Amino acid sequence: MVFDGNENKMEDFREQCRRQLERSLEQRLKYGFFRQYKPILDDAPSRVFETMKEYREWADANLPRYLGYKIAKKDGST
Repeated sequence: MVFDGNENKMEDFREQCRRQLERSLEQRLKYGFFRQYKPILDDAPSRVFETMKEYREWADANLPRYLGYKIAKKDGST
C-alpha cells in the first residue's frame, strides 16, 4: 500500500491491522498463505538428483525464468 499523505488511507490501514490482530493464530495461518501453482515443479510428485550441480543445471534448462531458478552468470548477466 502506498501512502500519499492521505490520513484516511493511513487510518484505514491501521484499522485493517487491528482487525488482523484480533484473529486467532489458527485463522492467521489459515488465511495468511495461499497455494500458487508452479509450472514443472508441481507437475511431478518428486525428483531426485545426484548432485546440486545436476539440479541447478536441470532447473536452469527447464524452469521459467520468473521462478528465479536460473544460474547466475559470472559476468553479472542472467
